[in-house]
Amino acid sequence: MIETNLIEDLRPLHPPDYGWVWVPLALAVLGFGVLAWLRFRTPRGAPAVSASADPSSFWQVALAELERLQPLLRPERSRDYGLESTNVLRRFIESRYGLRAPTLATEEFLAVATHSPALPLAHRESLGRFLALGDLFKFGRYVAAAEELRRLHASALDFLMASRPSAAPDPVEGGPT
Repeated sequence: MIETNLIEDLRPLHPPDYGWVWVPLALAVLGFGVLAWLRFRTPRGAPAVSASADPSSFWQVALAELERLQPLLRPERSRDYGLESTNVLRRFIESRYGLRAPTLATEEFLAVATHSPALPLAHRESLGRFLALGDLFKFGRYVAAAEELRRLHASALDFLMASRPSAAPDPVEGGPT
C-alpha cells in the first residue's frame, strides 16, 4: 500500500548560512589595501631613496653603467642601446633627484619633472629629447646611425656630468674665507 500522507514528513527548511564568505572577502580586501598602500605610499615627486644616501655613489654607478653600454653603439644594436641607456638615466634620476622616473611613462615623467624643483631647469629639455628618442627605440623599432648613437651617448654623459654632485659647496664671493 502506498503512503499518501507525506505532508507529515516535511520539516521547515532553513536557508543556507553564507556568513563564512565574509571572512575571506574581508581578508582579500584588506590584503589588496595593504599592497596598494605599500605601492603608493611614496608621494609623486618625493624622494624614493634615503636622504642619507651619498649622491656621488648614484652618479658613479650610472656613469659606469653608461660606459658598459659602449659596445652597443652600433646601428644593429641601437634598439638595445636605447632601451638600456634610458633605463640607466631613469634610475639615476630617481636616485639623484627623487623623481619616480622608472615607473612613469615619458609624458608622465616630463610632466612631473616640469613641476619639480629637484631637476635642474637646464636639463629638462635635453632629457625630454633623450627620453623621446628612447621611446622611438622601444616602441617604434627605430634604428639609429652610428654617428647619431655617439651623439646620443654623449648627451647622456653630458647630463650625468652636469648632474655630478659637488663635494663641497662653492664659496660665495665676498663671503668669509
